[in-house]
Amino acid sequence: MSHTAVILIALGGPRSLDEVGPFMEAFMGRPAPAPVVAAVKERYQLIGGKSPLPALVKDQAEALERELGDGYRTYEGFRYSGPTVAEAFDRAIKDGAQRVIALSMSPFSTEVTTGAYKSACDGLGSGETCPLFIPSWHDNPLFIEAWQERIFHGLKRHRESVRRHAAVIFTSHSIPLRYIQAGDPYRKQIEETAQSIAKRMALTRWYVAWQSKGARSTEPWLEPDVETILDMIAAEKKGEFVLEVPLGFTCDHLETLYDIDIVHRRHAEKLGLTFERSESLNVSPIFIKALADVVRKAR
Repeated sequence: MSHTAVILIALGGPRSLDEVGPFMEAFMGRPAPAPVVAAVKERYQLIGGKSPLPALVKDQAEALERELGDGYRTYEGFRYSGPTVAEAFDRAIKDGAQRVIALSMSPFSTEVTTGAYKSACDGLGSGETCPLFIPSWHDNPLFIEAWQERIFHGLKRHRESVRRHAAVIFTSHSIPLRYIQAGDPYRKQIEETAQSIAKRMALTRWYVAWQSKGARSTEPWLEPDVETILDMIAAEKKGEFVLEVPLGFTCDHLETLYDIDIVHRRHAEKLGLTFERSESLNVSPIFIKALADVVRKAR
């Protein structure tokens, strides 16, 4: 039966510790040094021995198919692990797709990720089956509402006197500054979305910070980093509660479960701060409605 195929495209991730090395090689374009692979394996060991991202994106795709209803089939395709974008596309065509929509699971456009996702679509299909690539949907109202819900529940767990002085940190993956200087809209889009959420929720103390900078890189990356913002919040002495919001990520993976839940939490607690992370979007019903809205509006 003919249908519109929707491929959710994400980075991918290792499904076991044995896949860490091959995943890093695919991502880097060359084998990683053994000590680096060992260090990354240790991080994955701390979060359960694998990345939850592939399974979560599959869950998101299945939930999206239910939300879209008749006439749509959904697939997951990854840039650096399987099933690849090309494999997902081939499966969609075999299933009878007459139209293909490729949706970047990073809502904020940057050459670093969405550029790589688009390149994975280049050359696939022809005519009507050539994938329609959607690189950015950071201002979708339902996407913003989904984050409002997550933040509301993160704050609600604390008494009103604590919430009133809460500091909210919106975080996203840092990228080399040269991309922004070349016109990449990534930082601007993230700042716009954070500002929109803060305005709707009447947040009085909120910050945008960057995380997960390449450890071996010597060039300038987006700043400030999360640790710098945590230091500043602690020095202000206006309240001890910090809620970190992984705005730049649409599901849990190493950057949320290790970088935030372990590294940032440890830094905050050393400063005497009460630290929490808002729940990731994952398969939030509002978020799935946001994805469906983006797909239905695609032209």
